[in-house]
Amino acid sequence: MPKIDFDVIFKYTQKLPSLPQTTLQALQMLDDPDYEIQKLTQVIGMDQTLSARLLQWANSPFYGLRYKVSTIEKAIMALGTVEVRDLLLTVSVSEMLNRKMPGYGMERSALWYHSIAVASGAKWLARLNKYRRADRVFIAGLLHDIGKLVLDELLLHETEWQREWLAMQQQGASFIELERWLTGMDHAQLGGRIAEEWQLPAVLVEAIRYHHEPNLATIDPPVTEWVHLADAAALMVGIGLGSDGLAYPVNEDAVKHFNLTTEDFEEMMQMEVESVNDAQASLSPSSR
Repeated sequence: MPKIDFDVIFKYTQKLPSLPQTTLQALQMLDDPDYEIQKLTQVIGMDQTLSARLLQWANSPFYGLRYKVSTIEKAIMALGTVEVRDLLLTVSVSEMLNRKMPGYGMERSALWYHSIAVASGAKWLARLNKYRRADRVFIAGLLHDIGKLVLDELLLHETEWQREWLAMQQQGASFIELERWLTGMDHAQLGGRIAEEWQLPAVLVEAIRYHHEPNLATIDPPVTEWVHLADAAALMVGIGLGSDGLAYPVNEDAVKHFNLTTEDFEEMMQMEVESVNDAQASLSPSSR
C-alpha cells in the first residue's frame, strides 16, 4: 500500500505553476503555418519578462547567431518557428525546474541542466532520423521528469516520510522503488498524470509517462524512445545523476530500432554536454 492517497498527490500537483497564458497563446499561434510575425511579436511583447529572456537566449552562444538581435520580431525571423517554440517552452519552465531536490540528492539547477541535456539530445536524435516535429521531441525531453517535482515537494512537507525515504535509500533502494513505495507510482507515471492535467498533446503525455519503459509507447513510439535514449546518455555523462547513479537501464530495443552506433551515442553525449555548458555560461534561470 502506498503511503499517500492520490487526492493528496493531486493537491500538490495543483500547486505546480502552469504555463503562462502568454506562452500558451504564442504556442497556439505557432501551430498555424501561416501565422503573422507581427501578431506573434505583439503577444510575446505583452510579457516583459518573457520578452527579455527570449532575447537573452536568442543572443546566447547556444543558438550561435552571427549577429545580435535587438527585437522580438528580429529574433523570430532569425531563429525560425521551431527554435522560437523551443525557446518559449524553455523560458517558461526554467524557474520551475531550477530548484534543489534533496529527496533525489540533486543540487539547485541539476534537474534544469539534466532537462536541457535530454531535450537537446532527443531533438538531435529526431533530426538524425528526419522526424518532422523535432520541436515536439524537444518539449517531451524538457518535461520528462516533472513528476519528480511533486514527489520532492511531498517529502519536504512530511518529515516522517522523508526520514523513511532516506533510510531506505541508504539501504540500497532505487528511486523507482522509493517512488512506488510512497505514492504507488514512479515519477514517470506521475509526470504523465501532470501532463494530462496540463492538457498537453497525447504524444507528449506518453513520452513523459513511458520514458523509462519506451516499449509501452503506442501513439508515436519513436518520440518516447528518443527521450529515453537521451535521458540515458545524459546520465552516462553525469548530468543530473543524483544519488541514484546509473540505476536506469538502457532499452536495447530502442538502440537497435534506430541502428545507433557507439559513435552516434558519443556524438549525442558530447552535444548534450555542450548544450549544458552553454546554459551554464549564459542561460541559467535566476536563483531564488
